[in-house]
Amino acid sequence: MKNYFKITMSMVVIFTLVSCAKKTKATELEGTWEIRHVAGIQVADVDPNFKAGNGNLLKFHDGNFEKHTDGALADKGTFSLIPASESINDKHSNYDLLLNDNEKVSILLADKKLVLFNGVIAADGTEITYEKQE
Repeated sequence: MKNYFKITMSMVVIFTLVSCAKKTKATELEGTWEIRHVAGIQVADVDPNFKAGNGNLLKFHDGNFEKHTDGALADKGTFSLIPASESINDKHSNYDLLLNDNEKVSILLADKKLVLFNGVIAADGTEITYEKQE
């Protein structure tokens, strides 16, 4: 009986820790993110950096997302965050963002920065960096 109790308590602790870890990362993604930099597809004489208040936003809340381009709603739907690991453009993604259950985007989520990878820069891909809004 003591072993059964110990095993049950261990399972409760493990599930609680795993559940808290998932909520922490999902909570870290929740909120509004504004674009700050685009790498790849550079155009001559166009600054790849974006100033605050540019209106290019990603919003995440309760499993839903909105994408705003120049202040206008451009896309919306559902999202999920899946732990993943991939080397891209000399960086290391730590999640896959699944949009509308069919579009997978590799991301790096850390330090109030969100980097979306669309392929690799060397093969005409892009790397878009967003900053979390307070």
